[in-house]
Amino acid sequence: MERIYRTYADTEVTQLSTSVKCPYCGEEWMEPDTDECGTTYKLRCENEDCEREFEMYFDAS
Repeated sequence: MERIYRTYADTEVTQLSTSVKCPYCGEEWMEPDTDECGTTYKLRCENEDCEREFEMYFDAS
């Protein structure tokens, strides 16, 4: 079996995700493409027992 080696320098980020925690039930998940500074995102909880909507403001501080 052949082997190749890759390093971080060879790596290209294709999608960024943000760790999100529902303010109502505490469910946590990774939300893709919610990483633009100064932007407010409308999200829906992924917990099927909650599924409430909330806003998340993204700040890089």
